[in-house]
Amino acid sequence: MTDHKYQVTVPDVDHWRDMVKCQAACPVNTDARGYVTAVARGELELGYEIAHDPNPLSTVCGRICGAPCETACRRGDIEGGDVEIDVKPIAIRPLKRVLTERHGPEAGHRLPGRVASSSIVSLDTIGVGDASTAFSPDPGLAGSTCHTVPGTGAPKLYSPVRWSRSELKRLSAQPGRKKGKMAIIGAGPASLTVAHDLKLLGHEVTIYEAGPKTGGMMRYGVPVYRFEQEAMDLEIQSILDLGIDIHFNTPIGQDIKLDDLRRDYDAVFLGIGLMKGRMINIEGADLDGVITAVDLLLNYNLGYKVTLGEKVLVIGGGDVAMDAARTALRLGQATAEQKAALSDTEARAEEESETVSTALDVARTALRLGVADVQMISLESWDELPASEFEIEEALEEGIHLTPRKGPNRIIGKDGRVTGLELVDVESVFDENGRFNPKFKPNSEQIWDCDTVILAIGQQADLDALGGADDVNITPRGLIEVNAETGQTTAPDVFTGGDAAYGPRLIIDAVKHGHIAALGMEEYIQGKPLKVSVNTEWTVLPDHVMFDNWTKLERRPVPSLPVDRRTGISVVDLGYSEEEAVEQGSRCLECSVNTVFDGAKCILCNACVDVCPWDCLKIVTLDKMDGDPILDQVVETQLGNPIAFYREEIKNGEPTVAAMLKDDEACTRCALCAHRCPTDAITMEAFRFEEVMAYGD
Repeated sequence: MTDHKYQVTVPDVDHWRDMVKCQAACPVNTDARGYVTAVARGELELGYEIAHDPNPLSTVCGRICGAPCETACRRGDIEGGDVEIDVKPIAIRPLKRVLTERHGPEAGHRLPGRVASSSIVSLDTIGVGDASTAFSPDPGLAGSTCHTVPGTGAPKLYSPVRWSRSELKRLSAQPGRKKGKMAIIGAGPASLTVAHDLKLLGHEVTIYEAGPKTGGMMRYGVPVYRFEQEAMDLEIQSILDLGIDIHFNTPIGQDIKLDDLRRDYDAVFLGIGLMKGRMINIEGADLDGVITAVDLLLNYNLGYKVTLGEKVLVIGGGDVAMDAARTALRLGQATAEQKAALSDTEARAEEESETVSTALDVARTALRLGVADVQMISLESWDELPASEFEIEEALEEGIHLTPRKGPNRIIGKDGRVTGLELVDVESVFDENGRFNPKFKPNSEQIWDCDTVILAIGQQADLDALGGADDVNITPRGLIEVNAETGQTTAPDVFTGGDAAYGPRLIIDAVKHGHIAALGMEEYIQGKPLKVSVNTEWTVLPDHVMFDNWTKLERRPVPSLPVDRRTGISVVDLGYSEEEAVEQGSRCLECSVNTVFDGAKCILCNACVDVCPWDCLKIVTLDKMDGDPILDQVVETQLGNPIAFYREEIKNGEPTVAAMLKDDEACTRCALCAHRCPTDAITMEAFRFEEVMAYGD
């Protein structure tokens, strides 16, 4: 006899929403499930509409997003047991790129790195396997009508959220609204999202950008080998084409002050980012040859000449450190001809394909002449490195050497110039409470020779744009204080978002901050709050099926350039073909479909439990269940007595009731239980929701 009890949760709307983990994990709540299954069905235009609906920077995110949706993907958590199944998460970000390349602003433009569909082998030759071996319901149980196309069947094909384009347009048409005049400082991802949303809401929008181009750190801080800048330009232009004015080379805080904008506009958004790298407080930090990763990437992406010498040491273990190291490697490989090609960014934009071809030829020659020696050190161990796994893998593939558990002690120099870096071994990085508190091993000093030290240890905001606005508070971390619910600063007419308010985050986080700030500015202009309600929709899917061969389909690496061609301005990732995308999308578990049980029809035959290959169903008596007061309410409502009554019956050996429990985390939505049930007590039902906004009092 065991005292084990199952912890039971009675599902509500939040539970069903959270089960679609990709959408729940996305900061802007993109229904990735919706566009992934659309890709699998070959409905690419619909997939693009779903992907773009809450994200005006879907083209950029399809290439360089940190993809928290993939980290959360349930496919990566399923334990196959006796069933052969690939458990890597769905390749969500690369599938978004397939959609934007064909239906986004860049569609129809020839961009470097694009893979033509005809250049990839078709599905029947890439080892998908015979569909007859697919894990599917027994035809004898499923019946002859089991023909529904996966991912369809619900009237609403996806679940939109409050900042969807359709909702913003609906809100803009509400009678009696005021139209404001808005200023935006900076043209990074948060600012562009604010501009996009405010314009859809009908406001007048003007952007003031300190530099010569849009994009912020997307342009100046992301190496050109990561994605095609022309694709970003086309997407940003599609936002500006909504009717947004922009002034380039206009830094706020000099000729124009923040207070000037506050007088001339109804509200101002600060999207100044973290455009300055952090220096390090050790001996020798002021030597010539010590630069920050941000400065390196800014100069490289602007096409300026950067001389690093033959030996480069990068301090840091995050994604920016990886970018800096890989950029340094490319600078070391570049010949004079290649650097000349990099210096003219405008010509490169106009003649991209020819330049890439030339750069690749030059780079291949440079590889044969010798590669720069690029070393990285990090305080963290291999397991603690904050960089993305794919970034680490690609850096190592390209010949960059990474040594963990090393810390900088002092920078060595001669005649004012760097000659080496003294390192010490790291004992630990975090204390017993998990706080960053490095400890170093005594007497472990060693000197590594180098010509340049690149610091990738953090970024900071340039707060000159505030220009003495004393009512805008700054936090002890040097960030702009913000109300996370509205994007409002301590000054009621000034809003903010992005890295300057929250610290270094993903691009998709900045998009979310832009959405929040735009709605906060809308509330400020209207003088009333916006209230959000959630409408839900359930649709019975009597013939629900999974995609053919779904258990056997494996996650395949995104095609990329061979290592010996990863040089200069060549984009590394090539993207999936349409055929590969269909295959990858077919791995989706379609987590918005749920098994729904009708206790009145259940005869406790245990057939569903027996047929489930994932061991996610159990029939248990009430004494084996434990939960919150909602469970007690459900039992009493269903059975007429509190749960304690039935537990007492069990103690006395009297007949009692049992309940069907389901582990939603383990369920794959295969529908075997529904097909096996002899009384139709189990149905497969699609869940959709919609967030709707209304003005409060």
